[in-house]
Amino acid sequence: MFLMRLVILLIIVAILLWLLKRLFSAPPEPEQLESTKPENMRQCKYCGVHVPESSILLVREKPYCCQEHADLDQQ
Repeated sequence: MFLMRLVILLIIVAILLWLLKRLFSAPPEPEQLESTKPENMRQCKYCGVHVPESSILLVREKPYCCQEHADLDQQ
């Protein structure tokens, strides 16, 4: 019985500490918010999958999602 009360007390203390931490934590910096901006998508010429522009592979000015598809399209 004592052990059960101790476990419940520890859980309540942990929840209270978590809530206090969330309540008094600073809001995210503006730089962190800017990193979540949407990115333009490009379509792979070989398979048609849309890929973020930062991950696209350009071969002879044609967009590909990976090197394998660029090689297969060149054959």
